[in-house]
Formats: sequence, structure tokens, C-alpha cells
Amino acid sequence: MKKILVLILFFGMIVLNGCSTVFPFLQEEKKEKDVIEKIDSLFNDPLFDHAFWGVQIKSAETGKIWYEKNQNRMFMPASNNKIPTTAVALTHFGPDYRFKSTVTTNGEIRDSILTGDLIVFSNGDPTLYERFFLDSRDVFKDWALRLKAMGIREVQGRIIGDDDAFDDLRIGSGWSFDYLDVWYAAEINALQFNENYVDLTITPPLMPDGELMVEPNVESSYFTIETDVVIGDTGKTKIRVDRDYGSNIIRISGYALAGDESFMVSPSIFNPTLFYVTVLKETLLDEGISVNGPVVDCDDLNDASWRDSTKILFVHDSPPFRDILKGLMKRSQNLYAETMARLLGYDVYGLGSFSNGRKVVETQLEAWGIDSGSYVYADGSGLSRYNYWSPSQLVTILETMYHSPYWPVWYEIQSVAGQDGTLKNRMKGTPAEGNVHAKTGTIANTRGLSGYVTTRNGELLIFSFLINGHLLQSNETDLITDKVLELLAQIGD
Repeated sequence: MKKILVLILFFGMIVLNGCSTVFPFLQEEKKEKDVIEKIDSLFNDPLFDHAFWGVQIKSAETGKIWYEKNQNRMFMPASNNKIPTTAVALTHFGPDYRFKSTVTTNGEIRDSILTGDLIVFSNGDPTLYERFFLDSRDVFKDWALRLKAMGIREVQGRIIGDDDAFDDLRIGSGWSFDYLDVWYAAEINALQFNENYVDLTITPPLMPDGELMVEPNVESSYFTIETDVVIGDTGKTKIRVDRDYGSNIIRISGYALAGDESFMVSPSIFNPTLFYVTVLKETLLDEGISVNGPVVDCDDLNDASWRDSTKILFVHDSPPFRDILKGLMKRSQNLYAETMARLLGYDVYGLGSFSNGRKVVETQLEAWGIDSGSYVYADGSGLSRYNYWSPSQLVTILETMYHSPYWPVWYEIQSVAGQDGTLKNRMKGTPAEGNVHAKTGTIANTRGLSGYVTTRNGELLIFSFLINGHLLQSNETDLITDKVLELLAQIGD
């Protein structure tokens, strides 16, 4: 009888202590259950009753599903579409791949004169920009030095831009006409300079009777800037910058408050090939090499005789893929993502079209267990509203990359909460800061966030959060997703 009473008292103490000393794993399970209940409550917030959430949270190590909601439904992913594009490109080419640009001629060097044309071919190098160099023209300046080292002081013929590595469809399927003049919808082609747009720093004058200052990061005759801005001493600066499709006249209009701070806008450029060769010619002239012939887009030539008997003068290699993909994912650079899709097509099929690139992506995803008919991959970047993915498919890709030999590079190129990229200003001062590595996504009424978060006890979780059809501000969806990640980061306290 005494033994029975002792046992009753013993187990009673266990219950009173919440099992924390004898069965701590039960307490841990209870904490995890509480977290999941809080997550479920967040994703069912009545603020978004009108919208549609899709969620999957999964352990990278064990495969355990932590939470799901509409995980197999189709969603517009916005820039989460860059996840399959970049994952396949990194897997196909590896982190050390470099784009190549080849400078050739169909003439001879005689008495410091290049008697023929100077021809530039590239397979899509996007790095001729200040992200990689002090000046976007630094590569062209280097080419001028190389030409002078060969004894060339004059180019008798034309400068021809050979952009035939890619097809001539310079915008993505389903892109909207009303944003084609903005940097994030810059035209796609094989010859890329300054990311196919121009950065304009706009500075209001100190006094209302002063003039607006507009400084392009690249000076060129290829584009024209027209200003029609009223300067005043009250109210707020409200400037509009636009460009008609097919034109390179950039119009700046609106109102500027005198003494207001400088700001930057980046309108895109029409026909990037001609932009490329125009700035190349202007750089050669600045560096002391005269050019007698015009600049030409090879697509405008009626015959292909200019290709006859060409000789390579030199080849330029881009920075490595790992650095380019970091710019792609952290800034969410649409042009880079579209370039990757076309580069895949060029490498496998000999022509950099999106349709060829899509075939390469579909083949790789099939090998990763995602059937080609189970999603819609309409462009490389996610700017198109024709793309459709499920959270579980994105998690599958993220999980595959976790087990990939390129995992360290893949993890590094994601934006980090509170530190860099498109997550720089999110989750600051929380357990998720410096922890969450993820890809954001935003187009009208659509938001996405997919990536990785590590719990306090060291478990890496893979997640995909997609919301479609919301009518609120995008940052209001962040109140949900970021709080969920904060909760996950604290598991194991």
C-alpha cells in the first residue's frame, strides 16, 4: 500500500512540474504545438479573409512537415519565380561559369588602321555596370587599351553589335505595357550595357528660381533628356519620368520642392544593342581611337557578308556566376533572371530564346521530381502574371538545393533578413534578423517569401509563403510572414 502511495505522489509531482524535469521532450512538443497554433492563427487572420494564402514549412534535415495551408494550390509567385530559374542555372553552369564577349574583325590592321568592321558578340554578359565596376564603361576602356596595344588607332569600318546569341523577343510574355519604360522591365538581349537602362540622379535647386539638375550615370548621345518641372517652395516633390516605347527621349515632368534631397530614377532604354555599340564607339573616341563608320545592330543589315573571314581580336570574360547570381537574387534583378533562362537555351540548343530555356528548366525540374505539366513557367523573372507555382513545389526546389553540392553558394546568394538585399529592412531587432535567408516577390496584389530559417536549437526549416488576391499594402502581408519567421526562429528556447 505504501509503495502505491509513493508512486501516486511521484507521478503527481511530475504533473505539477509540467513534466519539465523528467520528460523535457514533452514540454518541447508542447512548445512546438503552441508555435504551430500561433502560426495557424496568423495565416487565418481575418484581415486577409478576402485573399488566398499558400504555405508549406518543412524540416530540411528530417523532411517533417511543420505546417501546410493550400500547399498544392497554384499561385502567382512574383519574383519567387526566380527560384527555379536561378536554381537550374546554378546547377547547369556551376558557380565559376563566366559569360564571354568576343571582339572580332573582318578586316586587317594596316599602318595603325583597322580596315574592316569591329564586331562585338556576347552570350548575354550583364555585368557591364557599376555593380561590378567603378564605371560602367570600364570594360570598354579596357578594350580601347587592348586595341591600341595591337597598334590600332583608327577603325575604318563600322562597329557592329552581334546580338544573335538571343532571339529578338526583348520583353517577357505577359509583361504590361505601362511599365516597360522602368528599369525592372528593361529589354532583354545578348548585348547588355548599364543593365539596359540609365540611372538619373535628380537634384532640386536650392531656390525656387533655380534649375533642376539631372545627372545620368552614363553620358551618351543615344538618349535625350527633356525636363518640364515646376520648382516651388511649398508642398512635396512629385516627379514623373517616362519614355514612349520605341523612343529614347526621356521626359521628366512634375513638381520639385526647392532644397529637397536628391533622388534616383532609372528609365529603361529602347534597343539595348544600339545603346551598347553607341557607348562603345563614344568610349573609343574618348580614348583616342577614331571610328569612321556608323554603329549598327546586326539585325538591321540586309546580308551576312560582314561575318565572312572574321578573326578574333580578344575575348572578355565576365565576373564569375556566383557574383552575378548574388546580384540577381539579392536585388531581384529581372534582367539577370531573364538572361539566365536564355543562356540555358543558348547553351543547350544554340539559340537563347525563352522557349528553349524553358525546355532546359523543365527537364531539370523533372529530374527533381516536379512534372512539367504541374506548373506554369512563363518568364524567367516572375514579372509576368502568367506564372503559377505551388508552395510545395518551391519547397521541393529549395530542399533540392539544400542537398546540392552548390548549397553554400545557393544559401549565400539569398537576401538576409535585416542585413541585405530585398530583406534589408525587414525583421530587424528580432530573432529572424541575420537568420532568415530568402527570396522575396512582389507584383500587384501578390506577395511571396520563400527560403530558410534556423530554429534556436539548430534545425533548418524550409518555407514558402505565397499570397494572391490581397487588396492591402504589400508590407501589411509582411506583418504575417515576418512574425511567423520570428516564431520559428525562437523554437528551442
